[in-house]
Amino acid sequence: MNAYGFRRVVQLTAAAAAASVAAAWSQTAPAPPAPRFPGVATTVAVNRSNGKVAVLAGEQLQLFDSVWTPSPSARIELPGKEPRILEFCGPNLRYVTHGVQGMAQVFVAITADGRERLAWPNSGLSELFPTEATRLTLDGKGLYGFLPLDPQAREYFGLPGDIPTGAGVAVTFRFAGEKLLARASAAFAGVVALSPDDMLLTLGGGGLMRYRSPGGVAWKREGSGGTWRIADVDLAGEVVASIDGEGAVVGTRTESGEPCFRCALPAARVLDARLLRDSRLLVLLTGPERRTAILDTASMKPAGEQPAELCARLELTAVYEGWLRTAVSLADFLDVSAPTTPGLLLRGAGGWYLVVRSDRPAAAGPATEKP
Repeated sequence: MNAYGFRRVVQLTAAAAAASVAAAWSQTAPAPPAPRFPGVATTVAVNRSNGKVAVLAGEQLQLFDSVWTPSPSARIELPGKEPRILEFCGPNLRYVTHGVQGMAQVFVAITADGRERLAWPNSGLSELFPTEATRLTLDGKGLYGFLPLDPQAREYFGLPGDIPTGAGVAVTFRFAGEKLLARASAAFAGVVALSPDDMLLTLGGGGLMRYRSPGGVAWKREGSGGTWRIADVDLAGEVVASIDGEGAVVGTRTESGEPCFRCALPAARVLDARLLRDSRLLVLLTGPERRTAILDTASMKPAGEQPAELCARLELTAVYEGWLRTAVSLADFLDVSAPTTPGLLLRGAGGWYLVVRSDRPAAAGPATEKP
């Protein structure tokens, strides 16, 4: 046999061996799971108060009693082109659609049975509010927003002249009775409305306050670390998680204003945070590398199976790493835990993947460590 013939035999043998190994691997390696809600353009919103899930694929909105329910309990056809579901709070949902009645973009709040509550831009309301940035109050009974005080806003909302121009204006709108409420202060830096009459407000120098109408200021917590931003509110657990200017997460009791935890990790800043149903804290971190962690709020140490580990166990590493490379928030990593089954919903290129956690934490008590 000449040299060429020998090399040819070796190449064919190596190719056959590689094909044999690949065939064996394909028979033994588990295939990645299919998306729970498939479709690259599919959007999802989870109702924190009851665990219901709204899924929008195409123009059909499907409502599931939970992420574990195999079939939707209701279906609603939405008008326009390329609609996206944005929020599901209390009894109402908010979505955006395009190309309706000659308008490029329309935001709509509807009930869970499809009845329209409000659509905007709306000629019957000011162009100041509601806007693209307007959100549902956490009880779903209205809308809220935040804007700077200028002459137009001062006149429209009837705000007194002793409030300086440039002050922060927190606005709510109640669907029932179409009640509008506006409060302004030079100290206000941002707002999340628990209801149309109940606001959590961040303060420019750091800190947080709660304002109710009627009643006024319920409590005020002074803070440091620069201007705070509210990342999440757990109404059931009565905790608000804020991110300060140093990239630390600060937990505050919503009823009393008392501090309950502070998460500041070495060489890392928190980009976003979520209070999970089992009283743990999910954080998105930036530093030497972008990563996520699930932390115990009492010790601020990793607790249970971590996102990278559980995605690897479920053959979802590629989905997780693809999301993590560009993630700037946790908007596409949602808590869908049931009372006995902790889980997350992760958005990937093929749709939304269910990430079931294997850990079963003991009943968590209130965090005790103070900042």
